[in-house]
Amino acid sequence: MTDFVAVDSENFWSIIDGARSAAGDRVTPGFAERFTAALRMRLATLDKSELLNFDARRTELQARANSPAMWATGRIVARFADAFVDGLIARGRDVYERAVADPDALADDPVVRAVAAGELPAHELAPREVEDLAEELYGEEDDYPMLLRARTGQVAPLAADDWDDEDDQAVRKHLPKVCALFLS
Repeated sequence: MTDFVAVDSENFWSIIDGARSAAGDRVTPGFAERFTAALRMRLATLDKSELLNFDARRTELQARANSPAMWATGRIVARFADAFVDGLIARGRDVYERAVADPDALADDPVVRAVAAGELPAHELAPREVEDLAEELYGEEDDYPMLLRARTGQVAPLAADDWDDEDDQAVRKHLPKVCALFLS
């Protein structure tokens, strides 16, 4: 495996913060589309190495969030766990870090509560196109997934949080606040 040096954390979050600011800091109807378009504009200014580094950092953040609690929360709240984590990243470092530390605490997040109340479509929390942006901008002439894997290595789930995120009883036990909002 080649040595991996991702876009440093400050540059990564600066790109995310700039896209979020351009999209409108508040998550409202149309946010996911506006954020994706703003992020696309920012990523289009990067060279191929920088694109790979940006996506490697995003992949690293996805891996840090790789837990049964986060996967179950993403499915309950937005139906797509990986895109849900991209949505947390889109909302900024503080939201992401709080969610990774305690996914059940997202039940107290005003945006998640708005989704639960039917005031905001769930897809606004899960910008599904973000996952493919860097690869799309990189171009199709190279084997992007292999290049990315070479920079990031294999991603393993967190062993400390080992329960079945598809078992309803386990989900209700580990995510009581999120379940109270979304599951009857």
